[in-house]
Amino acid sequence: MARPLRPEGLDFLTTAPRRWRFEAEVAAPRPAVFAAVSGGPGAWTWFPLLSSGRYQGEGPHGVGSRREIRIGGVLYRETILAWDEPSRWAYRVDRCSVPLARALVEDWAMDERGSGSVVRWTFAIDPGPLFRVGLPLATQVMGRLFRRAMANLGAELNQRDRR
Repeated sequence: MARPLRPEGLDFLTTAPRRWRFEAEVAAPRPAVFAAVSGGPGAWTWFPLLSSGRYQGEGPHGVGSRREIRIGGVLYRETILAWDEPSRWAYRVDRCSVPLARALVEDWAMDERGSGSVVRWTFAIDPGPLFRVGLPLATQVMGRLFRRAMANLGAELNQRDRR
C-alpha cells in the first residue's frame, strides 16, 4: 500500500531539509525537451528504471493534474505543482510504496542554450528511513541518474528529428 507524504508546495524547494540541484545540456530545442519531460510518463523511455507511468484522466494536463509512475519497483503518486510551458515543470509526491520520504518535491527547469537546452533538476526531500540509509551516496547516484537520463533524452529527441 502506498504511504502518504506531507503535501508540500513549491516553497519546499528552498526549505526542504535536503536539496540537490543538477544541470545538464540536452542537444534538443527547449520546447521539445519540455514536451518530453511533461508528457505522459509512459513515454519516458529515456528515464532509467522507469517501468510504467500515466496521467490520471483525460488531458490537457497542467497544474493539479495527477500521475502515477513506477521506478525500480517503487510506486509514486504525484500532483503537478507548476506547468509553465516551455520552461518549468514541477510536482510533489503524494504517496510512495516505500518509506522513502516524509515530503518530496521535484522541479524541472529548461532554458535555451545555443541550439539546444539546459535542464536543471532540483530534488527537495524530507528524507524517510529508506532514503537516509543511502544519503552518503545520494549526490553521486542521483547525479549519475540525471546525466544518463538527459543524455538518453537528447539522443531520443534527435533520433525523432531524423525520422
